[in-house]
Amino acid sequence: MSDHWDVIVVGAGSAGLPTAIRAAQRGARVLQIEADTKIGGTLFLSSGQISAAGTKRQKKLGIEDTAQDHYEDAQRIAEGTINPTMGKLATDNAGATYDWLEELGYAPFPHMPVAGGAHEPYLTKRYYWAETAAVAILDVLKPVHDGLVADGKIDLRLATRMTGIVADASGAAVGVTVETAGGKSETLHGHNIVVTTGGYAHNADLWKEMTPDIPLRAYTNDFSRGDGLMAARKIGAKVDGADTFLCTFAGVLNDPKDPYSTALGMQFSPQVREPWEIYVNTDGKRFVREDHPSVDHREHALLAQKNQQMFIVFDEGIRQNAPALNPLDTKMREKFGAHPHYSKADTLSGLAQQMGVNAANLEATVKAYNDAVASGADKAFGRIRMFRKIQKGPFYAIHAGGITVVSPAGLNTNERLQVMKADGAPIPNLYAAGEVLGFGRLSGKAFVNGMSLMPALTFGRLLGEKLLQWEGARAAAE
Repeated sequence: MSDHWDVIVVGAGSAGLPTAIRAAQRGARVLQIEADTKIGGTLFLSSGQISAAGTKRQKKLGIEDTAQDHYEDAQRIAEGTINPTMGKLATDNAGATYDWLEELGYAPFPHMPVAGGAHEPYLTKRYYWAETAAVAILDVLKPVHDGLVADGKIDLRLATRMTGIVADASGAAVGVTVETAGGKSETLHGHNIVVTTGGYAHNADLWKEMTPDIPLRAYTNDFSRGDGLMAARKIGAKVDGADTFLCTFAGVLNDPKDPYSTALGMQFSPQVREPWEIYVNTDGKRFVREDHPSVDHREHALLAQKNQQMFIVFDEGIRQNAPALNPLDTKMREKFGAHPHYSKADTLSGLAQQMGVNAANLEATVKAYNDAVASGADKAFGRIRMFRKIQKGPFYAIHAGGITVVSPAGLNTNERLQVMKADGAPIPNLYAAGEVLGFGRLSGKAFVNGMSLMPALTFGRLLGEKLLQWEGARAAAE
């Protein structure tokens, strides 16, 4: 296609696809490289929840909403910890991105939008998702992308991993180095380099370097290896945001030695399944109201525990009568006593030994809870629903902990999505969008509904539509 591209997009997921599509539609010569053998990235894993204000759908339903309201509401949930520049850029342009997706055929659930769902609710109905989660978004982007590839307007190279960013003597980004599936190394040149490589949680060594105090239990894309973050850092890019981590409540590892073996299907949301069990920490003590309606409250309570570790404790009576903790795991019962993360014992002291917690503490905790069940008042935590005592052996404990689905640290950018150096100057020709910016930049110290996936899509669209420029550079190159 060319030996010098107007735009090189590194990554073909939530941010990379709209970047490549809109740039190609504007007439750019686009090269897109993707480490995976298929496009889509984390769209295959994401719940697909997005938020936007001032959309045509809202107006049709008579919902009054503005981008400013969206921004202020998001900051309310995050307690003012969202980066103001990035937060405004995202919310100011999310409505147009949503309308674009609907024009392409995106169809959320008929009752959408809503105010809340997975996390703390908005004050206005601006929250959307579809039956097939984020795949519904991929399903409308992929045909457009496929058509541009077929027409030669996007040169797509799969199974091609970026190994570095090439900078000239002035420090401007002028290309990338890659390794192909066959092991061949190449240098590819372009005027605009857009990094949309996702997070770094699937790189245990980089995770330990960037976030050394946070235990790694993850549910992430296999290709979230931090390639873009590391490459940009080598040419002077500023990386920050590691202090904004918030764990997801909560996960169980199928393999204690594999931080990426998080089991799916655990139902810890009281809105979905009211808890019959109690949650205790490594001291054998309760640390949170198990049925607290705020997931943010529960996540921050878990974040404060040693190693973000918790145990779900119950007895035989609860096991027999409670709704399934994990409907996806029909063989969970067989794991108790046979799996290191599923303990079973005839006595509480024996269970405590398997859990590695203080037996006297666990026994006292269970007694206090049973007294609360008998009296109907949980004076320690204010739990409302307490179905039955924990008193009939055998006793059970599931070993769980906070997990990550997104990486906290990332590249620092300005309002034009140019990657910044530590001294506050932009690196010429280098841009970034998506999770490579770091989760906390758009969501702060909370999980704000739709403020992860939607900014990725929005920033990619903005880059392709208007932020990237190439006409003068093309003429010079020719």
